[in-house]
Amino acid sequence: MKTASFALLISLLILRSYSVNAQTDNYKKGLDAMQSNRYHEAMVSFTKVVENEKFEISGKDLSQAYAYLAVIRTAYLEKDVKTFKFSNIIAKQGQIQQTIEEMVRAVKYQDNNTKSMLNDAKKTLIEVSSKALKVIGDSLMTYDESQPNETTEFLANFAIQQFGDLEEISVDDWELHDILGLAHFYLGQNDKAMTEFKKGREQFSKLTEQPLSPLHLKNFVLSANYYFKVENNKKETQNVCKQGSSYTSVLINNLDDSQMNEILRLNKIENRFRSYMTRIEDSSN
Repeated sequence: MKTASFALLISLLILRSYSVNAQTDNYKKGLDAMQSNRYHEAMVSFTKVVENEKFEISGKDLSQAYAYLAVIRTAYLEKDVKTFKFSNIIAKQGQIQQTIEEMVRAVKYQDNNTKSMLNDAKKTLIEVSSKALKVIGDSLMTYDESQPNETTEFLANFAIQQFGDLEEISVDDWELHDILGLAHFYLGQNDKAMTEFKKGREQFSKLTEQPLSPLHLKNFVLSANYYFKVENNKKETQNVCKQGSSYTSVLINNLDDSQMNEILRLNKIENRFRSYMTRIEDSSN
């Protein structure tokens, strides 16, 4: 995984620490702490700046304060989340959510100087968060979406509450949209689910090399069923089924004879896509 190390991320801050004039005591304390490698103290000071004193400093300094916080928190998160096990992700949930929120806010208020400072940290946060979210998505995939229960409700809410804001800094991540779509679907939030699934399909279609993903196949299946059975939206059903049928064929072609049960399962899914398209064509004649 090519991510900036903790030391590298922090060094980016130190290089800029005294390039601005502090306008509040906490801002100056934050800069002093950075210079002395007291990163937790710096984080506390900059938090006070953005929470209580943001109207007392210039926009440039405020942008830097937000950036300092986001980069420090990302560096700590990368250091603390060493294993992507479900129990560890649950234990770090508050830290994950807060770091994402800090980065979203820093990006919102970034200027030309802080934009370059945030780039590596943002990439690191997206990579760490995406791996953590995938663990939640994989867990959701083991359950039958037609039979939601307390566990699926917990997993779905966890995915949305902890990682929902990640969309604001990672708009082109098809897997993020697919997992959030699945989470909304389990919660019965069908409109939100279809919105996320559509974003996922759009981003997936842009990939030069498309991975073989049961998660993305689930996107096609749930979307096709919803548009055909619930919305009776013929145009969307045809679009989804056409893409879904093609993708299912790719999945089948990558299997061998020893995986006959999976081939038969995928054939049923492909036949369903084709059946929906045929029924729509017949109804139009």
